[in-house]
Order: sequence, then C-alpha cells, then structure tokens
Amino acid sequence: MIDRQVELHNVAELAEVPGREGKLLQRVPETVRQHIREGAATVYRSAAGCEIRFVSDWNPVKLTLACHSGETKAYLYYGDFQGPSFTIKPEPTTIELTPPAADFLRRADFDGSAYPHHPRVWRLLFQGGEIHLLDIEGASLRPPAADELPKLRYLAYGTSITQGAAATHPNLSYVKQTAWRLGADAINLGASGNAYCEPAIADYIAARDDWDIATACISVNMLNQGVTAAEFADKARYFVRTIAGNTNRPVACIGLFPFFGDLGYVWPDRHPQATPDEYRAALRSIAEDPSLPNVSYIDGRELMTSLRGHASDLLHPGDNAMIEIAEHLAPRLKALLKRN
Repeated sequence: MIDRQVELHNVAELAEVPGREGKLLQRVPETVRQHIREGAATVYRSAAGCEIRFVSDWNPVKLTLACHSGETKAYLYYGDFQGPSFTIKPEPTTIELTPPAADFLRRADFDGSAYPHHPRVWRLLFQGGEIHLLDIEGASLRPPAADELPKLRYLAYGTSITQGAAATHPNLSYVKQTAWRLGADAINLGASGNAYCEPAIADYIAARDDWDIATACISVNMLNQGVTAAEFADKARYFVRTIAGNTNRPVACIGLFPFFGDLGYVWPDRHPQATPDEYRAALRSIAEDPSLPNVSYIDGRELMTSLRGHASDLLHPGDNAMIEIAEHLAPRLKALLKRN
C-alpha cells in the first residue's frame, strides 16, 4: 500500500490503536483480523517481512517510528545492497536515513536496473514487533515504480518458522532467502503459533491478485496443540482448495520440517493426537488431488535434511537451516513456475 509517498510492503492496512501514536503496520486487513483466532489476530500485527520503501533521489529522509512491543531492529537497504541498522524503541524514535558514503550506486555508469530491487529504492526492513509509523520527512519522496522492483512475487503462509522466528536478521528467514534466489518480492503471512489454516486467511489469500506463486507450510502448530490428523486434513483441504481452486498459479504445500516430534519427543504440557508422518501423509494426499493440477507437495525433510541447524528447541530453524531450506526450495519453485 502507499502512504505519504512511500510504499509499505507486506502491509495490508495502517491501523489506529487507541492510546498509541501513529498508525500500526498490519499484515492483514482489520476485516480479516476480526474473523481469526485471537493469537493469529495478534501476530498479524507484527511487522515480520514488512518494509518501508521509497525513492528520494538520494536525499536524506527522516522517519519517526515506535515499536510498542519492545525494542526491535530496523535495517536499511539500497535496493539489494545492505546499509546501516537502527534500533526502534517503544517511545517515538526518529532515525535519519542517508546515502552511502561511497557514491558507486549513484554513478551514471552503474546499471541499477540489473538488480531485482533498483538501488535507488531505499528499503527499511524490520526484525519484527508492532511498528507504528508516526512521520516521514524528506525531499523528492515518491513510491518505487514497477520497473524498480522485482517482477515476481512469492507469498508464504505458515507458522513461526515461516514468520522467521529464530532467524537473526529479517533477510535470513527461509521466505526472504527463497525470494532472493528467485529474484522475487516476498509476502510473508507467517502466523507464529497460530497457523491453523483458517478459512478467513484462505479466502483473503485467494482474493489477492498480487502473487505469482505461494507456499503453505502447515502446520506444526496444529500438531503440537492437539489437532487430530483427521481434523487437520479437513482444515488443510479447505485452505488449499480455496487458495488454489480459482487460479492456475502454482501453490506448493510444504510438509513438516524435521523436528523434535520425529524423535518421539513431546513439548512440555502438550498432548499431540497424531504423529508427524500422519500430518505429512494427509497434506500429501490433499496436494496430489488430480482436481488441483496447480498444487504440489514438497516434503519438508527434503528441504531441511537433518536437525542440524535448528535452534536449541529442535523446532525452529536457525540461520544455517533457513539458508538450507531456501537452497532446496527455490529450485523447486522455479520448476513449478516454469511448468505452470
């Protein structure tokens, strides 16, 4: 969406929150948020995968932001080229974004059009948190043009793994890493702890016309929180059929990554009613339905080939595992795009 001459990427709505200054970067519209579980409604207020983008003709820009869920980090990129980082605090925080010290990216003989994100497009990425936009000041501000951004858009739905929970940098989630390899923009609809294949989210994704390929990594949340394999199959079937049934765009269903459940371990105070392999088999059956020719199944164990690279909870992929997932996922998605 566009606001005050900047593009808010992966932001569906600017929401007013009583008692807070500015407007919240929200990943789904309020009309959708009102029809999903309370936990999901909360996590879709996290700025995971969100960016503030603009062109300023290399003039400095001041942004005033606040993160009401605690301190978080923001990272500036000039297109695909990494710049400085900033700390955003709960109280209003003004940061000044300036051109890089070296002027190489601005030179007339530097071909910025050779890169998916043109370097004159400044991109502020967020580690997460509830980010409120208060003010923007700068000369010559405008949103990026279509030819300054990637032509391909990749949408990802899933759990905290998709949201990028254990990645130490927003560009190290498997979603961003996969998009990097595809030369694509990433739309991140990961819902930490709350990927329950909810109908309102399926309807919302199906109605969007701004993605070219989508993945649904579903759902270790449902398994760990006691959803039976039969109930998972029913919810996942509606979710996948709704998204894929009215389009020829490719949709890839990603089965569970290897995790502690494959060792027979159970999270404290959880009571799973199915095995990881029962979930994988249910999702494979849905994805291989011949009435959905644009849907494919990818076993998460083929993307992340061992527990190595997980965080210490043996559930969330750390940086190295996120990279491994993307290295295996990107060529699969390229093949699906070519086939479709």
